[in-house]
Amino acid sequence: MKKLLIFSLIITSGFTIQAQDLSKDVQNTFSKPTHPDGDTTRNKEGWLKGAVISLNATQISNSNWLAAGGDQFSLTAAASLSAFASKRWNKITWGNTLDASYGVVNTTTLGVRKVNDRIDYVTKLGYEPKSWKNLKISLLGQFRSQFTDGYDYNYFGTTTKRRNSGFLAPAYVVLAPGIDWVPKPWISVFASPAATRWTIVTNDPYSYENGGEFPDASSPTGYDKETPLATLYGVDTLKKVKTEFGAFVTISMRKDIFKNVKYIGRVDLYTNYMGNAADVSILSTNQFLLKVNKWLQVTYEIDFLDDDNIKNPSRPTHAEGLQVLSTLGVGFAVKL
Repeated sequence: MKKLLIFSLIITSGFTIQAQDLSKDVQNTFSKPTHPDGDTTRNKEGWLKGAVISLNATQISNSNWLAAGGDQFSLTAAASLSAFASKRWNKITWGNTLDASYGVVNTTTLGVRKVNDRIDYVTKLGYEPKSWKNLKISLLGQFRSQFTDGYDYNYFGTTTKRRNSGFLAPAYVVLAPGIDWVPKPWISVFASPAATRWTIVTNDPYSYENGGEFPDASSPTGYDKETPLATLYGVDTLKKVKTEFGAFVTISMRKDIFKNVKYIGRVDLYTNYMGNAADVSILSTNQFLLKVNKWLQVTYEIDFLDDDNIKNPSRPTHAEGLQVLSTLGVGFAVKL
């Protein structure tokens, strides 16, 4: 029920944006309308590419977001890159998007800690049958991870930080053949009934010495054993890679909703046939960009992640639950 409510909120926000399309004022804000994942369906042949680099002073709040390293609410410095490149050859299209961000906070009591960290790359190769309208046969590839290690700074009440994420720890790779529906230049809905997803976790090293043992006064031996990192993401510690086969749906949007206001969003839904097919993992990324002038930009981002494969570090047999990352930033943005 909780996941259905989350999905309903995400879809409702998407329909709200679509309703804005009825406004002539909004329609007039378009410049080079493009498919949200860099597709050139409605553009002439050739490369279409661009990027935005931003450096912001931000206020970030996150709840259970493991890649960020812990719960924080503070002023930070953050950098981000949003880039796309696509090409069209007659009936064949190839679209690529890359979103990367990194944010840190530095305080006198806590030192330097990261509060945001993301690598998100999507590539899609499509073919348009002559008789199909707004539909393509596509092959999608997706890679998602983070740049550096994240830590739990209060692992079972200890004062020693404990690594709970890192580069390729985890990383998610999806390869999915499917159908891509593009009803408007700013939205696409891709669905695959035969998607393979790999969860990769580099499991070493332990955060604590002596093979992962740390002092624990509540333990009969006075020590406790650190939960292997792979366990937190549902991966066999001996294999370090978990393979799943299931259904995958991703909805991508990139639209000017008001003058100087752009919305960029994506919703990923995945269910594993080899597990509980009713258990759907949800990832939603939402970004609102307000262009103040040529250089200054206000950014608000809110992301949701709910995946029962991700475990609570303090209760490894229980799912982490809903993770939320919210970012409000003001800073410089350069369009390339």
